[in-house]
Amino acid sequence: MIEGMKIVDNQGARKVDRISQEKYGIPGDILMENAGIRIFDALVRELNPGFDTPLVFLAGGGNNAGDALVMARQAFVHGYRKLSVVRIRIETRGLAATWLDVVGRMGLEILSFTDDYEKSMERISGSGLVIDGITGTGLSGPLRGTAAECVEAVNRLDIAERIVAVDAPSGIGDDFRADYPVLRAGLTLSVYPVKSALFNPAARLHCGKILPVAIGFPPQAVEEVPGWTLMDQNELSKKLSPFKPGYYKNRRGHTAVYAGSPGTLGAALLAAEAAGRGGAGLVTLFCDSEVYTSAASQLRSVMVRPRTADGSETPEKYQSCVIGPGWGIQGREGMFEKLRGSFRRGVIDADGLSLLANMKKPLEGDWVLTPHPGECARLLDCSSSEIMDEPFKAAQEVSRMYKSIVLLKSHVSCLHAPDGRTALVDGMNPLLGTGGSGDILSGFIGGLLADTALDPFDAAAAGCFLHQQAGRVAAHEEGVFLAEDLLKYLSRLTGEFRYERT
Repeated sequence: MIEGMKIVDNQGARKVDRISQEKYGIPGDILMENAGIRIFDALVRELNPGFDTPLVFLAGGGNNAGDALVMARQAFVHGYRKLSVVRIRIETRGLAATWLDVVGRMGLEILSFTDDYEKSMERISGSGLVIDGITGTGLSGPLRGTAAECVEAVNRLDIAERIVAVDAPSGIGDDFRADYPVLRAGLTLSVYPVKSALFNPAARLHCGKILPVAIGFPPQAVEEVPGWTLMDQNELSKKLSPFKPGYYKNRRGHTAVYAGSPGTLGAALLAAEAAGRGGAGLVTLFCDSEVYTSAASQLRSVMVRPRTADGSETPEKYQSCVIGPGWGIQGREGMFEKLRGSFRRGVIDADGLSLLANMKKPLEGDWVLTPHPGECARLLDCSSSEIMDEPFKAAQEVSRMYKSIVLLKSHVSCLHAPDGRTALVDGMNPLLGTGGSGDILSGFIGGLLADTALDPFDAAAAGCFLHQQAGRVAAHEEGVFLAEDLLKYLSRLTGEFRYERT
């Protein structure tokens, strides 16, 4: 059983494999054998194809092809008879060549995509499942030649729901770009530890459901290699401690929210209420005098104060703050400078990030920055496309430059802390892309930070994960939802983890 999901890049994956062979003496052919057997078993558990299901195995020339060919052998041994292997490359190397010989001797149909194009495409289009073993994540640059031709031909059939990728959809590597050819898959069975390339936001769209498959690497070998952590329920329980029975409002902390201006008051209201849903015992919204009356009339559990001209609101009274949602930029520079120097724990989002980008100064204390790709580009003075090409690197660079925890938001969100800790949150919920959703996220994390017992990186990771989970529940129960609909689901999910029932 895999508890949590560790994610490594291709270099890390090769290191795990090498350590397993050299330090622990596990032969490479055993590892390939295990991979093929266990990935095939995972496929059967997940999809339960009948024995009369036509299965087509696309085989390149390397280890990924070897895994797929072991799967073909397993399918035959288990009683599947409508089996075809389509060779994409003329030459098959190493252990893959051994397994190609084995399945040939067992009588499986072996076709060449180049020499038997029509028959190959006939088998693929008539298949129940296509197992993609063309390339793995060791690929450098875009697919070329016959492999690219095969991928484009299969994609034209529009059968992604029938494609099962072995380790990764062919075309995805560590340097994947959005315009690279890639075989679209409905299910990716990735050898554990799972490959980080799958969670590049551009690549993630082609992977379908991602499931880890343990093939017998020693746990020590996996632990020896640094990587990312994918947030899940198990990781959440490690990061989010329950409230103690004796907690009361002051013990749960007080969050100050600096947000809202004429025309964008909604962002402030959402962020302030979300701070309370995140667990802050007290929340105070500081807003412009022009919107004070409106804000005060709409908020009941949040205290509302008009912002003073010099920003002298005694920050020592508050355990955390949120700066920026709907705040505006014009004339805010002095106030922002004072707040960032006075508070030591908080979230900077939206207009606060624009002000920070203009100043280009590192922060002191425990700050969480929550940029989307456009805001991240401003923080680094580059383009949004450059951010999305290398999101993990971008988050690391922002974290280094501003000495802060960075949560780079997308349909896969990545977190990076100055001390090197990292985490990923898998999203893939387009209904969460609604106005105000980001304001709720920043307020919610700010509310979590009000509990000073919580590590700020853990609070950011837990907050982002719960925000995604709330979006999934809201989509299931509400359909298309508005940002304010998330609030009740955040309360429910947070309570499940933080309310210690006696």
